[in-house]
Amino acid sequence: MRIELNKASKIIIKLGSSIIDNRDDMIINGICTNITKFLKENKEVMLVTSGAISQGMKVMDVKNKPKDIKKLQSLAAVGQQKLMLMYEKIFSEHDFQTAQVLITHNDINDRVRYLNIKGTLEELLNNGVIPIINENDVVSTEEIKFGDNDNLASMIANLVDADLLIILTDQKGMYDKNPDSYKDAKLINRIKIEDLKEFDSDFSTHSEIGTGGFITKIQAAKRAALSNTYTVIANGLEKNILNNIFTNNNAGTLFIPSEKKISAKKQWLDTTDSRGSIIIDDGACKAINDNNSLLLVGVSAVEGYFEKGDVIQCMDSNHSCIAKGIVNYSSEDVMRAKGKTTDAIAEELGSEFSKELIHVDNLIVIET
Repeated sequence: MRIELNKASKIIIKLGSSIIDNRDDMIINGICTNITKFLKENKEVMLVTSGAISQGMKVMDVKNKPKDIKKLQSLAAVGQQKLMLMYEKIFSEHDFQTAQVLITHNDINDRVRYLNIKGTLEELLNNGVIPIINENDVVSTEEIKFGDNDNLASMIANLVDADLLIILTDQKGMYDKNPDSYKDAKLINRIKIEDLKEFDSDFSTHSEIGTGGFITKIQAAKRAALSNTYTVIANGLEKNILNNIFTNNNAGTLFIPSEKKISAKKQWLDTTDSRGSIIIDDGACKAINDNNSLLLVGVSAVEGYFEKGDVIQCMDSNHSCIAKGIVNYSSEDVMRAKGKTTDAIAEELGSEFSKELIHVDNLIVIET
């Protein structure tokens, strides 16, 4: 038994396309039936689902996935309805109501809309309704897509302060090396988030741990850990997998968050897109890592265009992103101040002057 999960009462379950598209209807029925058991135990469950486009392809008898964005969006529109009908049918047989929640990256980037989503999800849960969450593929373009629903699921985990994120896929979990290449690869049943650093080079090359698709699941576990959320990656094709995750230490891989939990605002900063970036000197990098605010004098260069209040990236001299934050100046003002002393900056900017380019409360360090 995984004692860490005993008190998990708010759970996000992400179902990958390999689960949704499986021809064996007993698999998805079994998973949803297990979810109803959680609900009857007074657990709150949200479902993040993939499969809108693939379901649309089935309905429209499309054999090969098109590349044209309009065709993909039209298939998603057809398939999303089929998905919801499927979930409604299964859960209604157990007397549970479902609700469709479609989200785009723009909804996450806008903090007001982000908090509105939080309020809506909490109201649904309070009324015993199961939120069925998916990216709104009908309006999303490549530039604003989440990339995958693992990413979306981890953002929802942060948003609602979930206790547990379960990612169900067609793989058993994380291995010490790629099981497709090495017969002696061993499944890792539990690992601390901070210990993932040992595998960083493997993640970057996709060579040892698994495919690129699995890398996003590791990234999702890291993001979920920001809200002190446990993550389990497991094989959703295995019978009774949801129950086994709680009762069997060998079911999937359990990712254990550190005890450190960051504020809700900083969790949002981690999820939102950046408008531009700045290059900062070594002294500023050290200040950020020592949990201090970023001062104007630490800026070496400005890249892109941004306004006061935008979220930007802070890059070191190697162009590696080390932090993100809400900026107190526009890119134009930062350019005017660059390379000047504090006194000279104060004279240049006048009444608008503040030493802090990004306050520590509006700054999140990006773990590498």
